[in-house]
Amino acid sequence: MTTRLPSLIVWVVLALAHPVAAPALDFDLRLDRLSEAFQLLPETDRGTVDEVLAMLKKGDHQEALRRLNMLNQTNPENSSLRVLTAYGLLQVGNLLGAFDEARKAERASNGNAYKCWFLSKVALINGDTMACRRELGHVKDSKDKGLRQEVKQVEEQLKKRRG
Repeated sequence: MTTRLPSLIVWVVLALAHPVAAPALDFDLRLDRLSEAFQLLPETDRGTVDEVLAMLKKGDHQEALRRLNMLNQTNPENSSLRVLTAYGLLQVGNLLGAFDEARKAERASNGNAYKCWFLSKVALINGDTMACRRELGHVKDSKDKGLRQEVKQVEEQLKKRRG
């Protein structure tokens, strides 16, 4: 037992000295791509979305998520609210919650191919390369050509994962 303890201590010290890099969580939301589903919200909720966006920009993620939770209760099928919620969850480090919200966004009947691209990015961050590839395929199959550069970037990140 005493011979293992020093090994454990050495391992912990080495792990702290050389932390494993976390996946890059920084990527800009394309708010222009979310506007389509935001237009389906009642006017009062659109004002709240503006407030949530300001909170996210300031880094007040917890309050933004609290408000998004309320918005999602009254608008459960709004893909853009789900994307925004997933983004907020990523910012606080809740990768699985973000993945769940991104899947809800993708399943919603409104929105555009951006919700599939967003899910591909969150799937990649969570290590689900199959879901990432599937969603990139949905974006490529869509008539929406406005996401070509973003798709290429995620494909490059996928290649790095393999390599």
